[in-house]
Amino acid sequence: MKLNVEAVMSQVRTQVLQRGGAFGQDGEESQIGAYGAFPRWAPTTAAIAIKPSYELFELLAHSDRAFVESAYLALLRRLPDPEGLRTYVTKLRAGELTKIDVLAALRWSTEGNARGIHVNGLLAPFLIQKWRRKRFIGPFLAWAMALLRIGRHADWARQVEAAQAGETHELGRLVNAVSQQMQTRFVQVEEDGHDRAEALSRQVEELKRRIDAQAHEIERLADPEKAQYREIQRQLDPLYVAFEERFRGAPELIRERALPYIDIMRSAGAGTKDAPVIDLGCGRGDWLDLLREHGLVARGIDSNRAFIGICKERGLDVIEGDVLTILHSMPDGSVGAVTGMHIAEHLPFEVLVTLLDECRRVLRAGGILALETPNPENLWVASHYFYMDPTHRNPLPPLALLWIVEARGFADARIERWTVARDLHPPPLLAPEMPGAASMNVLLGQLHAAPDYAIVARRPA
Repeated sequence: MKLNVEAVMSQVRTQVLQRGGAFGQDGEESQIGAYGAFPRWAPTTAAIAIKPSYELFELLAHSDRAFVESAYLALLRRLPDPEGLRTYVTKLRAGELTKIDVLAALRWSTEGNARGIHVNGLLAPFLIQKWRRKRFIGPFLAWAMALLRIGRHADWARQVEAAQAGETHELGRLVNAVSQQMQTRFVQVEEDGHDRAEALSRQVEELKRRIDAQAHEIERLADPEKAQYREIQRQLDPLYVAFEERFRGAPELIRERALPYIDIMRSAGAGTKDAPVIDLGCGRGDWLDLLREHGLVARGIDSNRAFIGICKERGLDVIEGDVLTILHSMPDGSVGAVTGMHIAEHLPFEVLVTLLDECRRVLRAGGILALETPNPENLWVASHYFYMDPTHRNPLPPLALLWIVEARGFADARIERWTVARDLHPPPLLAPEMPGAASMNVLLGQLHAAPDYAIVARRPA
């Protein structure tokens, strides 16, 4: 089904006009009931200012099409002609030209010389790049330049990552805002027929898919190595699914282990349409399926595309993506509970702290946080079973994780040590009358400790 944006907007305008909306003569939406206009995406980098001269880094701040447009405005004082824009953007994306090449071509063109806009720091890198293309001296010059830039590479990578994170978060926020407004307006036109609503919903999903594709393309252009790493991760998704099938346990076993959480969710009033349960790293969806079976509304998030496919086949409500990015796009106080079954042990400390902060923000007052993780108090877990999963980072002692959760503003935090449907067959304790029983039983007792525990806490009122 091909997306026809004009057809979608035409249908929306027609319905809103019938219900009191108004539009300007130019066809742009000036008012839509009480909801306002659709938000529009714009790059997070500020537009180039018109000045008599520039520092090179000012012109390099933009990327792709925005860079070419900014270069024309700064150096030629006009927008690019269609042919020039198409040529430079195409060659930048293909790697045939660099930003320095484009700036030099514009600055020292006939029109650029007439304008005479000075760019401090442009000449030296342009000449170096020009010499790099020489047959014999070029490779040695490239090697020397790379050696000189080693110290700055980490700073550059952080800047690119920060800029990309801003763009990705802005795209996510925009998609959610558009989706929310479209959903609100579909309620108005629902009486006109279920078939039309379904068609519009499919078109919105296609629009979201295309925006996601554009976000991935922006990321690929900004940081090819990071994009390549993520592609490798995607190729490993089915392998990790197979690993979970082998070592995690059957769905019936996982559901039995998760059963005590049902009462915890209900005690907080979570699992309703207005206060859903959000499961981070939902995997194949066993916990989501149990929530659905008990009549609770829930949504899962996972970055593993293979797991997402399994969940959708089971009819579960899931979102593919990074949990931090998706949580960041959610409104404050919009969630009744956040659960994370064996996700904390996969995260670096700073990411775990950021995750807790986002969970507290999206939870409504009194909302529940439940994080389950392997228990290193159990000697078998601490010395062996924890390391069965090669993606685990390090065990989290219960008291340490409890303190971290409390330090990030959660209240009524407690440790739940789980033994339900978890049998590690520990050896029995020695009879007290046996020689050395007291000291030996201290060690054996560590084999009897609960293999998993959870930190359960509330967002304060």
